[in-house]
Amino acid sequence: MRASGDSKILFITHGAGRGRKVPTGDVFLKRLAAKSDPLLKDIRIHRTGSGSADLEGVGLVIFWLGDPLMQKYPACYVDAVAIAEEAVGRGIRILNHPDALSNTTKSRQAHIWADAGAPCAAAASASTLGDMAGAIERIGFPCIVRSDQEHAQRQVTTLFKAEDAKELDGEALLPAVVLKLYDIRQEYRDVGRPRSDLFARYHHKARAFVFGDRVLASHLFFSTERIVGLSNSLFQREASRLRRLARHFGYHERLRAELIAADKAYFSAPLEEAQELVQAVKALGLDFAAVDYSIRPDGRIIIWEANPYFWLPHGKASVLSRQRNAVTRVDQTFDWFTACIKAYCNDHPNLSVVSSSRR
Repeated sequence: MRASGDSKILFITHGAGRGRKVPTGDVFLKRLAAKSDPLLKDIRIHRTGSGSADLEGVGLVIFWLGDPLMQKYPACYVDAVAIAEEAVGRGIRILNHPDALSNTTKSRQAHIWADAGAPCAAAASASTLGDMAGAIERIGFPCIVRSDQEHAQRQVTTLFKAEDAKELDGEALLPAVVLKLYDIRQEYRDVGRPRSDLFARYHHKARAFVFGDRVLASHLFFSTERIVGLSNSLFQREASRLRRLARHFGYHERLRAELIAADKAYFSAPLEEAQELVQAVKALGLDFAAVDYSIRPDGRIIIWEANPYFWLPHGKASVLSRQRNAVTRVDQTFDWFTACIKAYCNDHPNLSVVSSSRR
């Protein structure tokens, strides 16, 4: 067992050829440096594929790796599991264990959530073309067919009727998942929300960060498309050159203002759905993740996915950065993440992270 007082925090990241790199970690470390945060001196970085990890003096190992880890990056998974096993043998605590990072294929994630009673879309996996028709039949129309292993909005097809399925290039999506399609926008219309209401006018997606029992809102995007992401969001459209030019002549300013107001309100207000998000992340065995979901007219939610390897750029690089106060918001998010790590360590006395108040 490790000696008490081990205070180093080891971040495990992708080594060369071991997976994609998301520079969120770099932005986080730069924020710590900018604040001269004492947590920075306790952080070490180990890249998979670079030999044995040095666990001497380490009290906490955080796996910052792409997911689903075992399915997408099997060599990295093997490295990570070896580190995790050694850490467990030494009594070192772990956040986002490699096995938990392998629970986030769309189909497995949905099945885990369904068993746990989390509000999510029904799902059926298809590992071969022969499986595809049966999976679509089980879920029914309308449905979404997408890669089972991707977070991004690429490789997503929407089917509304049997004829659509005949035109599907299913082989390009394998391994795939079929998900029940919910039209949340139509739900707002069905209960009489006016079309001037953003939720009745557009599709939306909310994102929040979950760390243990703590939750922080991130953003609220709207889109004309059912599957909402940054690339097809109205924020991205409003940031385009043509829309900026139109606003110069007085067009579209009201819409942009409404979108920004809704996004800011979401970021600032307490989340009534926080406990459901916490339970969804815990059900996957994860300690932290970004969670994407939609809010129904009665306040209930439907959770789309958990992403433990999220992309959070510096605020200056965020869409409509100045108008959305993105620099301040991103800094607040990283400060929150720092506070979560410190709180976790302080809740476990063997981890002696020094906070600024103790200096």
